[in-house]
Amino acid sequence: MNSDQAEPLVGPDDTAPGIPALGFMIGEWELDYTVMQHGSTTHAICGTGSIRRLFDTAYVTFDYQMRQRETREKIGEAHAIIAWDKKAGRYRYFWFESSGTFLQANGRLSDDHTLALEWQGVNCRQIFRRVNADAMYLEMQCSDEDLILRVDFTRVTDAGQIR
Repeated sequence: MNSDQAEPLVGPDDTAPGIPALGFMIGEWELDYTVMQHGSTTHAICGTGSIRRLFDTAYVTFDYQMRQRETREKIGEAHAIIAWDKKAGRYRYFWFESSGTFLQANGRLSDDHTLALEWQGVNCRQIFRRVNADAMYLEMQCSDEDLILRVDFTRVTDAGQIR
């Protein structure tokens, strides 16, 4: 199946395609970045992220800030919107970065807890994968840039209560 043909998508209950199936992503998160490029690895970046439903369950937004781990200086932020394109049977991902960069991706669920995205105009693939109720990760591979980015998400909790 080529990338223009959407694979039918159903949610975990086999009847709820679309945004409700992304419930595993919703929350407030601490972010820990691992960047591997051209044979070197760095863990110098951390951050925070918030993934929320917008207009009830019509969209999901993802807002995050990246910081230098040692100085806590903000080095970037981004905003993303995930929409379910019912007609095409796939997710649309719109990403806006504080640098002015704007990119789009198309995606689908590869299982109940993995959102797989193909970026348009760049040779990159990305997944969001749930590890457990309090952890997930984002992994992005860009072969043209010899880049692998992994962001580990840890759910922020208050006195044992998930926000």
